[in-house]
Amino acid sequence: MKKRQKRQLFWSLAGAAGVFGVLALALRWNYFFSAALAVGVYFGLWLLLTPRPDLLTLYVAGHPDAAQLQEMMEEAALDLVHVKTAAGRIGDSQTRQDAAALAQTGDRIFDYLKDHPEQIPSAHRFLTYYLDTVGRVLDQYVAHQDAALSTAEVEAFQQKVRQTLPGLRVGFENQLARLMASGRFDAEADLQVMESLLKMEGLS
Repeated sequence: MKKRQKRQLFWSLAGAAGVFGVLALALRWNYFFSAALAVGVYFGLWLLLTPRPDLLTLYVAGHPDAAQLQEMMEEAALDLVHVKTAAGRIGDSQTRQDAAALAQTGDRIFDYLKDHPEQIPSAHRFLTYYLDTVGRVLDQYVAHQDAALSTAEVEAFQQKVRQTLPGLRVGFENQLARLMASGRFDAEADLQVMESLLKMEGLS
């Protein structure tokens, strides 16, 4: 039994036992009536504490490529953790800030996809390539940093990473803007319709 289910069971039983104790023992109500109310409280708490499936779970469950989409999101979540861990190990403060900012933008994209799972196919390259590649690049940066290597090739590589990180963040920002574009277009269309209706009704 998972921890969440154990907590759910514990609080449901505790609530039912508390109701029965108060009614039957403290207030001297009929035992059978008290027990019936306690059972009702148990099932009521169990239902209330049952976690509701999020939009991502509901969408994936009804999608023909459910397993692939779920795997994509799970791997992307691990890649994000990987990126944030590597970013936190960078010694140079500016590079660390740039890498952390990139990871934060990645988090925002991932959170948006969880709330708008229908957009997951549009972010396929971001989920399967960009996050993984950034994680591997930052890993190499940290590995060379920790090894205290100062050859011309290593310094050129590290300089390239420093120069590229801000541009990658802009790319991630553009990815998020592109994902959100359809919702913005719908909202703009709604505004136009409302403006037209207000004019027709003489309310503008």
